[in-house]
Amino acid sequence: MKGAFAEIVTTLSHLPGVVAAMIVGASDGLIVETSPMKGAASGGADSRKHTAALAAYLYSKVTRASDAARLGTPAFMRLEAERGQICVVGARDVVLVTIVTTDANLGRVRLDMMKAARDKP
Repeated sequence: MKGAFAEIVTTLSHLPGVVAAMIVGASDGLIVETSPMKGAASGGADSRKHTAALAAYLYSKVTRASDAARLGTPAFMRLEAERGQICVVGARDVVLVTIVTTDANLGRVRLDMMKAARDKP
């Protein structure tokens, strides 16, 4: 299964505008598989662990809110900020997380993330 996760991360990380792609444990927020951060200085602070944990936490809260509103399971979550976005898709026991630039093709990122979540082993 580790090989399948690596393939998902590699595919997502090669999309234009994707800075990093991760597969994160939905319940614990720990990184299962990750790509390198594009453009990060070697030896610099790596924010992937914090981003992964917080993305999984936020997704769990969005899921609770969606359930409370009787809307079902969230299909896609996006946090938009000044310098980019964090995209999250749930896939049973893990969440797929991408960090993208402001000029990324969000439609393509969304479709590829949802396909990867649907096809995940």
